[in-house]
Amino acid sequence: MKSFPAFGILLASRSQRGALLSLLEKNSGLPGPRANLELMYSFARAVSSLKLQEWQWELIVQMASISPSKAPVNTPREYLSVCGVAAMGALYAAGLPRPRRRAALAAIRSAASDSRWRTREAAAIALQIIGEQDRDALREIVETWSPDASLLEKRAIVAGLAHPPLLKDEAFSRFCLEVSRTILASLQHLDAAVRRSNEFRVLRQGLGYAISVFVHKRPEEGFSLLLNAAGQKDPDIRWIVRENLKKKRLWENYPEEVERISRLAGG
Repeated sequence: MKSFPAFGILLASRSQRGALLSLLEKNSGLPGPRANLELMYSFARAVSSLKLQEWQWELIVQMASISPSKAPVNTPREYLSVCGVAAMGALYAAGLPRPRRRAALAAIRSAASDSRWRTREAAAIALQIIGEQDRDALREIVETWSPDASLLEKRAIVAGLAHPPLLKDEAFSRFCLEVSRTILASLQHLDAAVRRSNEFRVLRQGLGYAISVFVHKRPEEGFSLLLNAAGQKDPDIRWIVRENLKKKRLWENYPEEVERISRLAGG
């Protein structure tokens, strides 16, 4: 992540709080098709390097918890929430004291189920930031969330794990496949009403690309997972298989496997 020199000055004094928030909003890139992610990462990095003062922690907490009513989707105000959530990931990775680690993780988990898609994406990014520093910590988070994870939390998990730098570790990439297998299996128990929900649509879309990232890193086990899923009667699981097989990373590198499984999945 590149640094942004002004953050060092603006984060040094409580009196600069307004200027800091204004800088983030003005340079957010919102409204628009793409938020300024480089600035967000730079902010998160700057925050994580601080010897955190109470007012700085309170500022990050407030940013991460700005509600949709006060910061509608795709607005400069929502960008403050995005930056706050990403900063929570960076702070967690940097080694917050235990009570604040719990608070940071709670903020990330809350963002994972936010009604705003950019804030939900920030939750996945926060998990990635944690994983880049400590895969074991990310694995523990995933294992803690998974038993009672909501549909949107499951989406944050798969999106957070589908981050190539995390998958260089063989054991961790295998873990990601097992998480995918468990989430796919859980879909079979959902009724028609749930499947019509926006939350389910978001999860289905996330699974429709994330699994291909894991398969690309672990093709033998990955294609075995897709083959098994393709043979299921569940139409949503078969759709997820077909969407993953459409990804260039798979059909360009493994055309025979893609063709074989695609026929089974009805593609």
